[in-house]
Amino acid sequence: MFKLVCAKGVLKDLRKLAAYNLPKIKEALEELKNFPDVQQIRHLTNHPIADYSLRVGNYRILFDVNWEKKEIHVLKIGHRKDVY
Repeated sequence: MFKLVCAKGVLKDLRKLAAYNLPKIKEALEELKNFPDVQQIRHLTNHPIADYSLRVGNYRILFDVNWEKKEIHVLKIGHRKDVY
């Protein structure tokens, strides 16, 4: 079981989202604690922000994994056209 650690900008990203998208995003974040047994995860290559991306409809959750501390660092949440 991994621990979620959110960057400062993530709360700001969540406030920008429409209210009807928040339950799906929050559910996906809770499911992310079971990494790597999560569907819709993609390993990113040469991305300047993160190593992994989790797909939630048209939104993406960008994150890095610290295997030694068993932590997932959520770095950005946004619409797919804005995060890549």
